[in-house]
Amino acid sequence: MGEKLKLVADIGGTNTRVGLSQNSQLLRQSIQKFPNANVKSLENILVHYLNEQKLDTVSDVCVALAGPVRNDTAQMTNLSWEITKDSLARATGAKTVGLLNDLQAQGYALDHLSEDQLLPVTGKRHPGSKETKLVCGIGTGFNACTVISSSHGIVVPPAEAGHYRLPAANQQQKEIVNMIEAKYGFASVENILSGNGLVELNEYFCPQTPRSAQKVIQDATEGSCEAQEVIGVFGAFMGSILGDLALITLPFGGIYIIGGVARAVFPFLNEQNFISSFCDKGRFSEFNSEFAVHIVDDDFAALNGCVSFLEEC
Repeated sequence: MGEKLKLVADIGGTNTRVGLSQNSQLLRQSIQKFPNANVKSLENILVHYLNEQKLDTVSDVCVALAGPVRNDTAQMTNLSWEITKDSLARATGAKTVGLLNDLQAQGYALDHLSEDQLLPVTGKRHPGSKETKLVCGIGTGFNACTVISSSHGIVVPPAEAGHYRLPAANQQQKEIVNMIEAKYGFASVENILSGNGLVELNEYFCPQTPRSAQKVIQDATEGSCEAQEVIGVFGAFMGSILGDLALITLPFGGIYIIGGVARAVFPFLNEQNFISSFCDKGRFSEFNSEFAVHIVDDDFAALNGCVSFLEEC
């Protein structure tokens, strides 16, 4: 008889993905996506999902969400849901409960990624490395956290790295930072390294041609020089900031970038924007060039991370 089923969930700003795992494997055919709008709580979604699967309980549950987790409680930043370990246990009957920041979940997934799920940006990856890794999320917002292998398993400390002050590496970037500070009173990393960051940069370069983030990507793909310039400067900010984080965390196991915006800009990252900025660290420029940087091309990485976390429990 197989291991009892476990439940995993990944809460995004718009939708929640729910699935089952068994014998340390995510059962991809079990994954369903539910809209968050007009739903009172995550627990309602989980109970509905279990009913559809004709399950009364599961042995374990792990939930990844966009927001900080503290004292076994999470408050979603863009939803009115409060999620606790106790409420998850009551909804699912699970004896083991995990509650993770979504980027933490991505960190737990790294050792389970295949080579074809990694898009190389720069540097040489060393598969199976137990060295510290850095996972960065660029999507609706930005965050970054370390992934540390220890004698007790994998440790992924939580972080809210998107909200530190946005650094500027040159005069043009200083002007962009000043523009954002004038609008919001404070310029954070997330103001640029996010989907909305593409909108902000487009406003700086093309004030007469408003574009959504999706439109910037589309126009750049179709050959617009203006849109390509926007993404080029986005890539330069991205390289500079991730290069700083590399020096702070020393991720000799590699840097792994997740998120829809990261995947969308990948074709435009090159030596002139991302790589040169990543390595522009004075006498440590050559040192930084040794770090491997990859984009993660896996929509289910957070769910796989939840599976991995439960195996560590």
